[in-house]
Amino acid sequence: MEQSALHPNITVAGAREAIAFYTEALGAELVDVVTAGETVIHSDLRLVSAAGTSTFTVAEAFPPDSVAPVPGEPTHASFTIPVEDADAAHARAVAAGASNLQEPAAWFEGFRQAAVRCPFGHRWYFVTIAGHVTAEDVQRASDAWLATRAEG
Repeated sequence: MEQSALHPNITVAGAREAIAFYTEALGAELVDVVTAGETVIHSDLRLVSAAGTSTFTVAEAFPPDSVAPVPGEPTHASFTIPVEDADAAHARAVAAGASNLQEPAAWFEGFRQAAVRCPFGHRWYFVTIAGHVTAEDVQRASDAWLATRAEG
């Protein structure tokens, strides 16, 4: 088993289909699968991005302790993938069946972001961040974004 420092466990309804989607849409690589009969109870996927290598688990929901988000309804967590090209990553995910949540756009010089919701209800952000971007730059952009929400 391969695991990165943070190894999220993603619960879905339709684990085999989700694994296929994450492979196609995100370029993830399936490392291993553990089943109970035909049900995927654990799988490890590897994702290589601009920030390095991460791993995550995809497994079938087992209520009441483990439930999948309902596609189209709010979700409790988001996943951010630093990529070389946020536009290309967004286009790849949408072509694979993700729903567009945020078209690729520059928040400010050196910070470009896009967002999708996968068919299994999870929200994924793709970000391309130049080396010169600071936490202060992100804070200024976030403050500006919040101000526009308060006005609207």
